Amino acid sequence: MAKKFLIGIDLGGTKIAAAAFDLAGKRLGKIARLPTMASMKPVVTLMNLKRVVKQAKLEAHLTGTPVAVGMGSSGPLDLENQLLQDGDSLPNLLGFDIGGFCRQEFGAPFHLENDAACFALGEAVYGAGRGREIVLGVTLGTGFGCGISIGGRIYSGATNNAGEVAYCPVGDSDFDTAGAGNGVVQQYLKHCGSAQSDSITAKRVGELAEQGDVAAIKAWEGFGTVVGTAIGTLCCVLDPHVVVIGGSVSHRLGLFEPALVSAARAILPATLRDMFRVAPSELGDAAGVTGAAEHARLAYSGGRSPETS
Repeated sequence: MAKKFLIGIDLGGTKIAAAAFDLAGKRLGKIARLPTMASMKPVVTLMNLKRVVKQAKLEAHLTGTPVAVGMGSSGPLDLENQLLQDGDSLPNLLGFDIGGFCRQEFGAPFHLENDAACFALGEAVYGAGRGREIVLGVTLGTGFGCGISIGGRIYSGATNNAGEVAYCPVGDSDFDTAGAGNGVVQQYLKHCGSAQSDSITAKRVGELAEQGDVAAIKAWEGFGTVVGTAIGTLCCVLDPHVVVIGGSVSHRLGLFEPALVSAARAILPATLRDMFRVAPSELGDAAGVTGAAEHARLAYSGGRSPETS
């Protein structure tokens, strides 16, 4: 009898990742990755989506049809109708019926969610939030992503928009602008007094800070203050057990964590302030596909935990 398996997909503006999982939530084989090529015609991105799922099955030595497919994609999303709505990262797929496409191509029930929500779920069940009831997941990369897991399930809210905080104000900017990689760059340019340059990146500012560059060190401290203010505000509402931080910018967490924690605690009530905890992602870039597969697994199994499925 053919092995039953799930497919988890992480669809972003830069890359598409996919992996196969068994019904206990264990990943089978390596994660397959291909570029999204979002600026090209939709058929190119969709072809790469099909190819990356095929490659994920090959990596796991699997044939046949998955029992369910889960996908995390950049938001906002129309989850009820399973439509993509991110005109910034996936402009040529704006309004696209990704649910209909995936059900037809992969022959299995399809479950769409926000990529940051999948990150939070993956970390809550299998990563840094394991064993915690309320997990706030924050991804810092090209944008500021936010996902919420409660009781090992994604919390989506009344209209499926819980965690869509990109345009919430912080200081004289917003979460998505100031709390992402470009926010680091802007902090650096402010502190070094240079005119804006296309050559500077958050990665480069990290390298400079590690070499002792004063402006770069101050930039990361300023970035940490902004992110900490944003996270502190979210924690005042959600009161999570842990905040798990991932994304490409989080690789330099050591440079901005003290400022982040200080800024967050400054606005938290006393009890929450004392238990406030930030943890780096344990799953890394596997968190998205893991959470997407877990979201599909929960739907397939009727919500049973991995241990009882």
